[in-house]
Amino acid sequence: MFGYITPDKPELKIKEYQLFKGYYCGLCKSISKHYGQIPRFALSYDCVFLGLFLSSLLSKDIDVYTTGCITKPFRKLAVLKDDPILEYAACANVIFAYYKVRDDFRDDKDFKAIPAIPLLYPAYLKAKKKAPDLEAYTRFYLAELGTLEAGGCNSVDEASQPFARLLAKAVSPKVFFNEAKTRATLEKLGYNTGKWLYTIDALDDIASDRKNKNYNPIIEQYYNGSDSIESFKEQVKEDIGFVLRHSLKKIWEAYESLDIKCNRAILDNIIYGGIYKKTHEILDKEIVI
Repeated sequence: MFGYITPDKPELKIKEYQLFKGYYCGLCKSISKHYGQIPRFALSYDCVFLGLFLSSLLSKDIDVYTTGCITKPFRKLAVLKDDPILEYAACANVIFAYYKVRDDFRDDKDFKAIPAIPLLYPAYLKAKKKAPDLEAYTRFYLAELGTLEAGGCNSVDEASQPFARLLAKAVSPKVFFNEAKTRATLEKLGYNTGKWLYTIDALDDIASDRKNKNYNPIIEQYYNGSDSIESFKEQVKEDIGFVLRHSLKKIWEAYESLDIKCNRAILDNIIYGGIYKKTHEILDKEIVI
């Protein structure tokens, strides 16, 4: 995953931020419990949000315990107890991480990914067995995305579709949600979150993708080859900003119609604050060559 879905930390109360950290540490512990130590290094904020979001829809009870951590040996941390929801988020984290490092090497020739592939493979096989539907969706939609990217797709909207459809499936697992209306709302939220993530990542990577000659849908659709990359970003800022803000609007519409049972303040902070702030941070980010 990309790591763009984070809270607007200064706007959270201390107790709210501590609870968010409890989910972060809880997911880390769940990955360790089910898949060993190595996959913990691939822990993603996006999957922390997935666990927090699903937990907030499915349960009013928050079960926390205190424990130590090797990274903070002199402190006790509040950690969410492992449950089926965190275990699902851990599955997603492992599956997404495995496909990311595999595709990083295949698509971008990132040789740093080579040692990570065999290290993550045993955990990936376990996650595939536990969540076969999620693994199948991931494999199918990422293969579709790979085909579009290999063909030099010159439409941001078209290139973002496979990842958007993957996220639509990931946030509405049938094991937790049976009611058709709720699933449709979750799929709308997931679809637009996936579209936002893919587009914001492409915008953030414009300079490095141009330098390394990697595929980037924004470059393919808009770049004429003569402008500097700095002036190019300014030229596409309005169009890409519209796409990103439209996705945010659709995310907010879906979110507002859901029955949130707990953690409302944290989710509001992330959905209305964190990802909105991240959007404008990347839009306004100065390109450094």
